[in-house]
Amino acid sequence: MKVFSNIISILFHPLLMVTYGILFALTFTYLAIYPATVKMAIIGGTFITTAVIPGLFILLLIQQGAASDVELTDRRERAIPYLIIITSLLVCLYYFYKMKMPFWLLAIIIGSCIALVAALFINFAWKISAHTLGVGGLLGGVMGVSNIHLMNPFWGFILIILVGGLVAMSRIYLKRHTPMQTYAGFALGFLSIFGAISMSYMYLFN
Repeated sequence: MKVFSNIISILFHPLLMVTYGILFALTFTYLAIYPATVKMAIIGGTFITTAVIPGLFILLLIQQGAASDVELTDRRERAIPYLIIITSLLVCLYYFYKMKMPFWLLAIIIGSCIALVAALFINFAWKISAHTLGVGGLLGGVMGVSNIHLMNPFWGFILIILVGGLVAMSRIYLKRHTPMQTYAGFALGFLSIFGAISMSYMYLFN
């Protein structure tokens, strides 16, 4: 069970969630008509800016003794890594803006920044789960995009909810979080990104 929980934690690491969300958008919305080269540029740019670069910085912090592990188990070590990830998201946002991506796609990154800023301040007093925040944000992104495009990816919703349950169970089993910390992370991620996408829709059509 410990091995399974660790695999789940790696596959659905918070740094990968934005890439998963953008991959969904490029597969199931009108953006699917983009040429493969453009899709690869978007996905590659997203992965490098939101996963690779912050991941390397976190590894550097571990090497320097400023963080104990890649999961940032000690909440007191999370401030600098969170600021790095937020900065990386802003770089990704600028990249999307220069590529003239639709506003609702930019809203996914904006919502991610909002969620992380909130988590940053919460972590000064209480440890909130970044893993379930990421999965909650993925569900919020899929639901928000589906609402805008009048889609109903029912099995996609079910799959993400099941993944959310597995991630929460894994984090609790590994004693990284309490149940309430996983619930709070999921809710924060969902509300931040779903809210940002919904606001982008209202901004464009009002």
